[in-house]
Amino acid sequence: MPDINFIKIETKFETGFWSYLNPKNWFKKTYNKDNSSILFIDDLEMPVVDNLKKAGYKVKKIRDVKDVDDADIKNSQIIFVDYKGVGKNISQTYEGLGLIERLIELYPNKKRIILYSAHNFSNDVAMNAIFNKAHNRISKNADTSEFMKLIDLEMKKL
Repeated sequence: MPDINFIKIETKFETGFWSYLNPKNWFKKTYNKDNSSILFIDDLEMPVVDNLKKAGYKVKKIRDVKDVDDADIKNSQIIFVDYKGVGKNISQTYEGLGLIERLIELYPNKKRIILYSAHNFSNDVAMNAIFNKAHNRISKNADTSEFMKLIDLEMKKL
């Protein structure tokens, strides 16, 4: 009986031209500021929302959510969730963190959820498992250019 040898060839199709040869990328939608929606969930006014709109991003801000199946959430690809003052209908104890946890459970690979706050996070919060579930974090006091960089980075991960 003849010997049969199998050769396994592994290649990485992650970047550049070679990524087009990877079948999993053939039908993957590429997001940019023209075809993606950004949602801010915050009980306070945020000047960065207006600045992002002026820069050409499709941005909407709501004060809170009553249900995670809300149309604003379903239609957004990147969602910024405030740490405090929102999400009380979803989690009375953890508020924004509880909302983040629920959104990530429902939309694990379809949305990028970003935690943001004007507060410095204490060590207790940083150790919280829910806190670490957020895809990224940013300070409310960050410059609009920092928000833009983060948004562009997160669009690539969608």
